[in-house]
Amino acid sequence: MTELFEPLPESAATRRKENTRTRLVRASLDVFVDKGIDAATVDDLVKAAGFTRGAFYSSFTHKEEVFLALFDEVTTELLAIADAAVGRAMQGDPHGAGEGVDMRQMLAVFEGIRPFGRQWSRLYTEATARSLRDAEMRAALAHQLGRMRERIGALLEHRMAETGERALLPTADLAQLLTGIFIDLMLREQLEGRDVTDVATTTILGTLKAFVALRES
Repeated sequence: MTELFEPLPESAATRRKENTRTRLVRASLDVFVDKGIDAATVDDLVKAAGFTRGAFYSSFTHKEEVFLALFDEVTTELLAIADAAVGRAMQGDPHGAGEGVDMRQMLAVFEGIRPFGRQWSRLYTEATARSLRDAEMRAALAHQLGRMRERIGALLEHRMAETGERALLPTADLAQLLTGIFIDLMLREQLEGRDVTDVATTTILGTLKAFVALRES
């Protein structure tokens, strides 16, 4: 499995409460990915982190709280990975000049987060299923999807401000559409066991061509 989190440093301070909490959250990734929220137990979580039940209850009250913290941290990591991927894609073209920069940026976002598609899709589907009957989970899911949508929207707005292009629908709606495409592509790759590189390229390019107008000369 591709590693999403950098290892925490080992030191005399690693047993402090804040580090205990972080370790429990990060160690829970494989547990929730493999077992889901319902099947996972507190014993599974503490075993994965190498702690005791006492350490768990000093930081959390229930396993769902760990899942919510994990979902937030995974989203943070994916956004940072996406930003780094966009930066690499834009090297050599710092001003965003030239045809297809939108394409490179949005493909870079997808390709950056794609290696973590198994983890993300499992967490996303768990959160979606729970959100249908749990208001707290529903709010958390909406918040994390909103963070992704806002970051994609910011990339789009920055690009269009530089090039004079304009979105043919509100930028937030276009960002929501692209977010949905990214999630669907990751789910398809996991469910169908197929390489989605070609369909990702054509779908993302087609969406941008359909909803972004070129600068008027």
